[in-house]
Amino acid sequence: MKEAVMIVLEKDGKFLLGKRSAWKAKAPGFWCPISGHIEPNETEEAAVIREAQEELGIVVRPTQKITSTPTHDGRVMLHWWKAEIVSGTPVINNNENEVIHWFSRAELKTLEPTFKEDIAILIS
Repeated sequence: MKEAVMIVLEKDGKFLLGKRSAWKAKAPGFWCPISGHIEPNETEEAAVIREAQEELGIVVRPTQKITSTPTHDGRVMLHWWKAEIVSGTPVINNNENEVIHWFSRAELKTLEPTFKEDIAILIS
């Protein structure tokens, strides 16, 4: 089973999500936490740091593992990590996402399209 990290970035009570680019094979156009596959011999924490740099151009520090959950099709294990921004301001740094935006818990509850289980983890 492949493995990936889901990065939970929270600032002032809002969570950063990206709207996945239309070309993405999995969940195009869906609002999701910043995420990415774990490379061979890479730790989960190192993947969090690398993906945040690649996708958002920021330096983060993983602070707490929240949970691990399989994807709907069972092909990928998702490792959820809270992280704090050490330096930089998040911007779209590659073509993985069309838009990034900070959402409040209330906004997350009505945001579409999303994976409801992702939102449940974020607002818990």
